[in-house]
Amino acid sequence: MRTRLRLGAAGAVGLGALLLATVLASPALAWHSTVKAEASCLPDGGVLVGFTVTPFEDGQDATVDVFYVLNDDEPVGLVSEGDLSKAISGEFDLPPGTTGTLKVVAVVHWEKTGEKTKDKVYVDLPKCEEETTTSTAPPTTAPPTTTPETTAPETSVSPSTSLEETTTTAAAVGGATSTTAGGQLPFTGASSGPMLLAGIALVGGGALVLLVGRIRDRHATR
Repeated sequence: MRTRLRLGAAGAVGLGALLLATVLASPALAWHSTVKAEASCLPDGGVLVGFTVTPFEDGQDATVDVFYVLNDDEPVGLVSEGDLSKAISGEFDLPPGTTGTLKVVAVVHWEKTGEKTKDKVYVDLPKCEEETTTSTAPPTTAPPTTTPETTAPETSVSPSTSLEETTTTAAAVGGATSTTAGGQLPFTGASSGPMLLAGIALVGGGALVLLVGRIRDRHATR
């Protein structure tokens, strides 16, 4: 009978410890953001980059700094910063002739836990060319003038000018889109309060049963 009681108490302690570990570990897996970015060509041959940063859950007390890195070089200055209680979007331009791989990085500061996470996305930039415009105008000829043999001369003027013809050749616009999520798992489930209380109760109850069993054994041996 005492052996069964001890086994039950040990099982309660183990289950409570497992619940505590789950409750304490789950919040750390939830804090992350999702970064999306896309690139398109501008008429002057430059590149327009648009981005969106979304928290794992709306309503969080957090701030975000967004910057980019081109071809794994040194990070460029901030392109955006602000509150991340909900998704934010923005865009920035790259000069004509910019090619390669762009990395957009979001560094988020979570006020509730004091943690800082870094999430990123890679975008292959399109090859953009400047749009060119050519125009041609046909020559204009003066109309002939005729004078009749009568005493009252008659002059006829009929100018004819053709409209200017313009042709335009536009460079093809390429585009690239890329999406990535944070490396951490998303937070799902209900509040961890009941699980925390249950774990503490199981650990405490199991430990108390084991302690009482040992005291009874000592009295029995005397």
